[in-house]
Amino acid sequence: MTHASAPQHRAPVASAATRATGARSLARLLLAMFALAVPLAAHAHATSTSYLTADATSREGDVQLTWDVAVADVHWALGLDEDGDGRITWREVESRRDDIATLASSHLTLARGSRSCSPAFVDLMLTKHAGEAHLSLGFRARCQASGALAVSATLFFDRDATQRTLIDIATRAGPFTSILSPSSPRWIEPPAPSALATFRTFVGQGLWHVWIGYDHLAFLILLLLPSVLRSVGNGWRQAGGFKETSADLLRIITAFTVAHSITLGLAATGTVHVPARPIEVAIAASIVIAGLLNLFPRAARARLGLAFGFGLVHGFGFANALAELGSHGSRLVPTLAGFNVGVELAQLTLVLILLPLLLKARVSSFYSARFMPAASLAAAMAGAAWLAARAG
Repeated sequence: MTHASAPQHRAPVASAATRATGARSLARLLLAMFALAVPLAAHAHATSTSYLTADATSREGDVQLTWDVAVADVHWALGLDEDGDGRITWREVESRRDDIATLASSHLTLARGSRSCSPAFVDLMLTKHAGEAHLSLGFRARCQASGALAVSATLFFDRDATQRTLIDIATRAGPFTSILSPSSPRWIEPPAPSALATFRTFVGQGLWHVWIGYDHLAFLILLLLPSVLRSVGNGWRQAGGFKETSADLLRIITAFTVAHSITLGLAATGTVHVPARPIEVAIAASIVIAGLLNLFPRAARARLGLAFGFGLVHGFGFANALAELGSHGSRLVPTLAGFNVGVELAQLTLVLILLPLLLKARVSSFYSARFMPAASLAAAMAGAAWLAARAG
């Protein structure tokens, strides 16, 4: 009986050791993945957007276009700072007027019906979007009077996969709002404006904005990391299981979602206006604070308030992506709703990806003692770097 019982006693011990070793390996893998993500996060919101508006309501076929392009992007392509003093003056811009016009014209195509109609450059001015200097390029085209309008505005698409062109076009069929990207560089006028089509377009835009907005991702990850643990005095214990963890996550994510939905709606409708720079500074600060709080188990009770409070701030950040579209009236509702749904789907996807991994990793003391502190500190340091850059 002694010989028979020994293997039965050793088997669970070996299984527990195997599980602990696996959990430590998984935690190390997660830590390596997070460490690799931090350098990418330094480019949070580095993507650029241009803004194309067009009036194609003339019955004679005339089309007036205005294309606002970031000065920084044009400098990146042409080198506008002639004297190398780190400042771009209007004189330096004017001296490259022809080069700027040629660059933009080579990436702007227009057609109506079966005939192309080349836009002619007519004007160059300075404007601002989201607090950043943009060059406003005016174009005029004479197109045939009938047929569906088609627009392609692909400046910098060949150099930057995250570049977007937001378009706001008025035609005789009605007003349209859409987005051009490297994967979808051409817009063709539908028979009539469609709230559903606008909704679908901006669901994709909301998804994309979160996945390339590494500061938003960093904040969400910092909220997720302690969700599989519970504070006990000055230390941590693993949470009870999927049900307990899911309930905690539901409260946290719901608080964040409600908060950013409130401010996204207020800002997108123009009810409240907050300049972009202070919001970007506050978003960076939220990452520093969330990362540091994860180092102290007693601070875990602050996560709900943190999620809601900084959710309000992140909502203004999301609104900056929509603020320049000029959507109003019937276009505003599907634009805002689609963008918000896209944001929520991106957040849900992140939870579905990370939660199973975190649940497996939490069984090892390595997770609470090494992984979570290291990941949180790395994120806080990245946030501090963004804070310094954005406040400067």
